[in-house]
Amino acid sequence: MKKSLSLLILTFFTCSLSFAQNNMDEFKKQFKGKSIEEIKEILVDQNKQLSSMIKLSSLSIKITPGKLDPKESKTSEKFSTSPKNKIVSAFNEKFDKLYFRQEVIYPNTYLGLDFSASSIMYSVNDYDSYGFPKPSLKLKKVYFKDGKTENQDQDIAGRDSDVVNEIKGTKWIDSIQLEATYYYPDGLSFINVSEKNPSHVLNDGKVILVDIKGNEINLKLSEKIKDKIIKVEGINASGKSIEQSGSSSSNIGSNFSVAFLQAMYKTGEDAIAKIDKKEYQNVDELIKYLYQNMPKEDKEKPENLTNVSYSFRGNITAVNIFFKPKGAIENYSFTLKNQADYIDGFIISKNKKGLFGLLDDKGKWVVEPTFEQLDQYKSDYFMGDVGDDGYRKVLWLDRKSQNLIPFKYRFYKDGPYFNKYYFIEDGVNGPKGIVNFNTNEILLAPTYDNVSEDGNFLVLTTQDQKSVIVDENLKTIMTVDGYNYKIHGNYIFKEKPYTKKEKFADYITLSRTEDIYNSSGKKINKEDYVIDTYDNFGMDSLLLVKNKAGKQFFINTKGDVVIDASKYKDVQFFSNGLAAVKNQLGKWGYINPKGDVIIPFAYTDPGVFSKYSALVESATDYMLIDKNNKPIKKFADGFRVRGVGKDAETLKYTNYNGNTYGSKGEIIREK
Repeated sequence: MKKSLSLLILTFFTCSLSFAQNNMDEFKKQFKGKSIEEIKEILVDQNKQLSSMIKLSSLSIKITPGKLDPKESKTSEKFSTSPKNKIVSAFNEKFDKLYFRQEVIYPNTYLGLDFSASSIMYSVNDYDSYGFPKPSLKLKKVYFKDGKTENQDQDIAGRDSDVVNEIKGTKWIDSIQLEATYYYPDGLSFINVSEKNPSHVLNDGKVILVDIKGNEINLKLSEKIKDKIIKVEGINASGKSIEQSGSSSSNIGSNFSVAFLQAMYKTGEDAIAKIDKKEYQNVDELIKYLYQNMPKEDKEKPENLTNVSYSFRGNITAVNIFFKPKGAIENYSFTLKNQADYIDGFIISKNKKGLFGLLDDKGKWVVEPTFEQLDQYKSDYFMGDVGDDGYRKVLWLDRKSQNLIPFKYRFYKDGPYFNKYYFIEDGVNGPKGIVNFNTNEILLAPTYDNVSEDGNFLVLTTQDQKSVIVDENLKTIMTVDGYNYKIHGNYIFKEKPYTKKEKFADYITLSRTEDIYNSSGKKINKEDYVIDTYDNFGMDSLLLVKNKAGKQFFINTKGDVVIDASKYKDVQFFSNGLAAVKNQLGKWGYINPKGDVIIPFAYTDPGVFSKYSALVESATDYMLIDKNNKPIKKFADGFRVRGVGKDAETLKYTNYNGNTYGSKGEIIREK
């Protein structure tokens, strides 16, 4: 009974809304076989439905965009009606930057391509709004390293796809030619809505302005129109584009006016009351009453429009509404180089079983695929399968026998050193040694506590903490106890501590001296010197030293005095061709490697010269000067951090206002 009653309510309601087109007999058929009480039950349930529809039609549920401060107006670039050039430029740039790597899985080759259609689309704002198909790629040609070319016409799957991009054969690939296909808008149609142009009638419906209030516009528009909108651009009083901040919409609740629904409800309500009062003698009287009193036409039937609101980051006077365009096809042909790692005639590959080996440039196995893991480590050394100790085995490629031979040691530090050595160790954190990676010959067995590179030397630290300094041929230059030395390039500075036998006056003058040795181990200083901590021979091949008498000199790499700096009150080391010197009046200037004064004595505090400038202080200014004493930039504040690197390309300076500057006066980091 319930199921048939519900169906009858729906039938009666539908009939009631269109009964003006039916005669009394047709209307009467809907209630055939029903009693007055049964019709009353139908009317009660129908009035419940009508009541809900009236409430829905009276409400407009709307999510309002957040309020913004109109003072925080944010303009943007005007939306282009002809964005072809922008899209083509952005997409083609993305395609040119794709990464391609050959991966051989014998007997075929996989093309490892980092192509993602979504990533390409994201390079242009709002591109997905057009609703165009995603960009696609085709492989057109393969260029092999042997100079041969193979034509292709194969779709390329993106990196998010499970499909593998595969071509037949295992020959080494030099590059591939691809063709991209994508769409761009073939002209965008739009309308301008403002108080001067409040209404627009289009093929798919209407756009009607309700009002513009500050940074918000309210519109009524047809649903088909709404579905075709891709962009709504706010325009302010100056004609500039204002960035959109949000939008909301709400549908009108019913296709019938409230008055029409209320009239139907009133007829049903009156009929129910009369039934309760037993005013109807039979069913025909009730049906006649309903037919005569039900409304026959909805004269106020609303147009089916949607309320839409858009808000912007600033006050507006109009909006431009852009609609989905037709798409035009663009094809772009480009070439990508293979980024695979070739190992001087070989490439790591695997077979269908997932086992790794080495293939030559003709695609033939040189080392058969028997390894579960295989990676190039350093030059001809590889990391193979995991051994019993839990670490991957080190293998060396013997090119003569074309075999991977187990190597018993591990590698220590990166290297290479002098283009022929690697440091090795016997076990994790074990003793260290040296191997020639070209021949796999162990030149120094792992017996040292440490092996390191310093300047143009190698330093071998023994178990009793002696430092054996050797040249690139592993010839011993000298052995030093502990770490009482420093190395700059080809020169070794060895500390020479004073003993109790030294005169106290000499000890006060020179608390620590250093002997200087060249790359052959020959001592070059002719007397005892103290050397500035930051100094070395550098690009000018001059070293600032001080002797026992407290006199300062610049010596060359033979130990000869080139410049007698004792006539100056103070001296700084050479950097990029200039050294600061202080005259007897307390002013600083700069000399060149010949000892000539190049920059006059005018400064109270000198800085080290980088390639471009030095930071100096005068009685009135802080400034960067070039090598011709011309100011590059002046500063109002002093500096709390000053770069002092010898022969530096550029230096950094941080002043008391918190800014950091470079040698050209540019701000590197603001406060």
